[in-house]
Amino acid sequence: MELFERRLILVVGKGGVGRSTVAAAIAGRCARRGRKTLLFETNANDRFGSYFDKPAVGTDVVSLAPNLSAVNTTPAAALAEYGMMILKFKSVYEMVFENRVTRAFLRAIPGLDDYSLLGKAWFHTEEEKRGKPVWDTVVFDMPASGHALAMLRVPWVIDETVPDGPLTRDARTMKALLSDPARTATVLVTLAEEMPVNEAIQLEQALGKIGIAAERIVCNQVYPDHFPAGSPVDKVVETLVAEPTLGSPLAELAEHGKLARDRHALNARYLTELRQRATAPVHELPLVFAKTLAPADVAALGEKLEK
Repeated sequence: MELFERRLILVVGKGGVGRSTVAAAIAGRCARRGRKTLLFETNANDRFGSYFDKPAVGTDVVSLAPNLSAVNTTPAAALAEYGMMILKFKSVYEMVFENRVTRAFLRAIPGLDDYSLLGKAWFHTEEEKRGKPVWDTVVFDMPASGHALAMLRVPWVIDETVPDGPLTRDARTMKALLSDPARTATVLVTLAEEMPVNEAIQLEQALGKIGIAAERIVCNQVYPDHFPAGSPVDKVVETLVAEPTLGSPLAELAEHGKLARDRHALNARYLTELRQRATAPVHELPLVFAKTLAPADVAALGEKLEK
């Protein structure tokens, strides 16, 4: 099954590698294919609003584009929604969940925040069972790799340690969804550099140990090959850089060309290493030379991922 046809798409990776950009590109492409798509993030300094020329996304679901909505939830908002779903009435919810004793107890439960956030993402994949609007696809822009891994492990921990009951029943349902490649795809995002590549490989292996297989690895921000080795433009750069009397701004332009060429060579080296060591197929996204990404940039990246 194609990536864009899954019910849940997890986008994971080290901080600073462009997870949110890749998640937005995937979600935008799903929406353009006619799928009702929810772009889901947690406790984030939102970028999705600006990617689609909209205000920053908050804890309420908002529309970004045709067939595309987004939400930026928090543990408190997710837990409140869960409490209202169980208790039905706001007055009862406030009596149970908002008193000091209950709040202190909830804060002391390890992993509850992560479980509430993961549970809300799962909840959105099953809303048709509760008579609510149906999302064909939920794209989850997960936290940085270490936090994401801890969050994804929670259902397994609950299933192994908590006595049978509603909590374990939901945890098993989540486990089944997360480990089912027909419904869930995991996209691992990295850069073609030493530390991100090593961490991506370690993350792929750690996910595999709990039964979550990475479907693909997206290597983001790859420098274009504007100066192929031995080409006329490559020789021009070499000549200009080697000229000691070259004045500015031509010297600065030559240095910039050399930097771009060297960065591409570095990316190519680590792309080769990534393909040799990783199990999932590796796909490349180019570096977009812009201070801020415009909607057209995000759409173009989505098209490249689809191809």
